[in-house]
Amino acid sequence: MLSRVLLPVLLAVTACMHSSALAQQPAPQAVRAMVAVEPAVVELGAVEPGSRNPARFVLRNLTNQILIVKEAVPNCKCTDITPVAGKSIAIGGTLALDASLKAPRAPGEKEAKVTIVFEGQVPPVTATIKGDVQLPVLADPPFCDALKENVRGVVKLKSKDGAPFRVLRSGGKEPTYLGFDPAKDAPRAEYTLLWDLSGKSCEQMPIWWFVFTDHPGCPSIPLRVRDECTGSKHDMARFQRFWWVKDQLADAQHASVGKPSEVSIDLEHYNPPAKGQVTDPRYRDVKSVRSLTPTVTATLVSVTPQGVDSAAIIVRLEPVAGAAGPIEGELEIVTATGSGRVPFTMIAQTAGGSK
Repeated sequence: MLSRVLLPVLLAVTACMHSSALAQQPAPQAVRAMVAVEPAVVELGAVEPGSRNPARFVLRNLTNQILIVKEAVPNCKCTDITPVAGKSIAIGGTLALDASLKAPRAPGEKEAKVTIVFEGQVPPVTATIKGDVQLPVLADPPFCDALKENVRGVVKLKSKDGAPFRVLRSGGKEPTYLGFDPAKDAPRAEYTLLWDLSGKSCEQMPIWWFVFTDHPGCPSIPLRVRDECTGSKHDMARFQRFWWVKDQLADAQHASVGKPSEVSIDLEHYNPPAKGQVTDPRYRDVKSVRSLTPTVTATLVSVTPQGVDSAAIIVRLEPVAGAAGPIEGELEIVTATGSGRVPFTMIAQTAGGSK
């Protein structure tokens, strides 16, 4: 009986002593920063597709010792930086880091980071660049959210200049509008379109839902299809051939017979299992490029190596005689290590300039 009375008392006393001990422990001190990045984030705002946008950061030494930069590593090949490895920062001094962000061709928010590593026991710091890639016709949202078995949705289009325009095609067919009848209503500056990916198997799921317009500055709007089959599962052959095209898009804009369009494609080395190490340098030995769409011909113009882990490919695209209007298709790129496909868009014009 006595044990039943004393046990709760002992437990209560023990808990009280434990709480008192915790209360007497000093609060953890915040780790003092050793290097400040000013600003930590550069907000570029709206940027044009394919544009290169400069940003400047200042690294400030907050310690009582001279700091040496070991390396600065961008997390994306879309970011170029000035060489700073080996440079020193005096006590209380600063070092400028110039960077530039190359915007992708597809609309949407883009973020790139540069990690700066120092010699010794100095924690690395990060500089961040953010931009919102915008076309002359804005898309809201700038993607098709087909995750979690969602197969339908809407996208709102709006011209930035407020000028009316027409939608020529959407998803490879006549557009499906909400609240608009093209047979009765005049062209507008805003539309709501329906996208529908029902009935598509994983192998058939497209990377993009393309919308074509007659807006002079916006022939096509690539909407990224966000689906389990278009993410890491897409193009598994990239592991064997050691390359991929990260943008997964070539936009030929307008072209006609005798007036082709040249597109630039960035072929990047890909070898995550080896932490990016180039184990087969033949990956960028381009053998051929061809159009898998019969209404467009493709000609390889040049291949320019960029460092050891990428190459810039220039391809000339030209519609065949009789082709007119929006065209979406694929290019097949063959290198010494394997082949891969890149989607492309074009609006083919006739000799008189009509589409």
